[in-house]
Amino acid sequence: MDSNGIAVTAFSPQVGKKKYAKGNLWSDGARRAVGIDPARYIPTSTAGIYPAFSEQPLAFVEQTIAYVSEQAYPLMGEFEFRHYMSPRQYRRGEAYRDVTIAIDSEAGQRLFAFAELSGIPFEIHYEIEDALLDPLEKMLAHYPKARVIWCHLGQVRYRTRAINYDPDYVRKLIETYPNIYFDLAFGGADSVYPGSGEHHATVWQGTGVVRPEWVQLITDYPYRFLAALDMGGDRVNEINQHTRNLRAFINNLPPETREVVAYKAAWRLLFGEEF
Repeated sequence: MDSNGIAVTAFSPQVGKKKYAKGNLWSDGARRAVGIDPARYIPTSTAGIYPAFSEQPLAFVEQTIAYVSEQAYPLMGEFEFRHYMSPRQYRRGEAYRDVTIAIDSEAGQRLFAFAELSGIPFEIHYEIEDALLDPLEKMLAHYPKARVIWCHLGQVRYRTRAINYDPDYVRKLIETYPNIYFDLAFGGADSVYPGSGEHHATVWQGTGVVRPEWVQLITDYPYRFLAALDMGGDRVNEINQHTRNLRAFINNLPPETREVVAYKAAWRLLFGEEF
C-alpha cells in the first residue's frame, strides 16, 4: 500500500472452504486487520462469495446482518448475485464460481431491506446482461434508500448479452435512482475474457485512454463513482498492476474529479462527511 500510494482500503475477508465445511458463515478477518493497523483499513463485512453465499444465500445474509448490526460495520459486500468465472478460474476450469442468485430473491430482498433500514451501503457483483437489468431497477425503485455499489463499471464479458448497456444507460440509472453507485475496478485495455475472446473492460478507447463519453459521465456525477482495486486473496501479488490500471483511468479525468473519485466520494458515502 505504501509503495503504491494507497492510504486506506476497504478490506473484506472471506470464509474459506475449510471453515465453511465446519459451518462458519462469517469471518472476523476485517476486525483483526483494523485492530492491528486501524489507520489503513475500513472494515467491510465478510465477502458474499463462494461457498458461503453461493450455497446458503439467505442464511449468509442473516448472519451478515447480525454481525454488522452488533459491530457497526460501515460497508457490506461484495455479494455475488451473478458471477461468471474469472479469467484465471475459466482457464483452470473452476466452474463453481459461475453463480446465479436472483437479485429479487428472498436473500436479495432481505439485504436491500436491511440496507435501507440501516443506511449501510453494500456492494454487488452483478454481471452485465440485458436480462438482469430490469430486476435490479425494480429493486432500486422498491428500496430507494438502500445504497447499492454496482462493482466493475463497464465490465461486459459477453457483448451479445448486453446490447442495452452503455454510458447513456448508466446515466439514466444515475438520474433515475439516487441510490446507485459504481466502482471502477476492471481490467486494462488489453485484458481479454477467455470465455468470449472479447476485451471486457469497455471503458477503454486504447491503452491508457478512456472513451470520452465515460469521462463526461463521471465528470458530471463524480460522487457516484468510487476508486477500487478488486484485489482477491489469490492475487494480492498483482497490487502494483491493479494500482497502475486504476491510476491510468483516473488520470483521464479533470483534476477536481480525480480527487472526488479517488477518495472523497467513498468517504462521503460511508461516513456522511466531506473529506
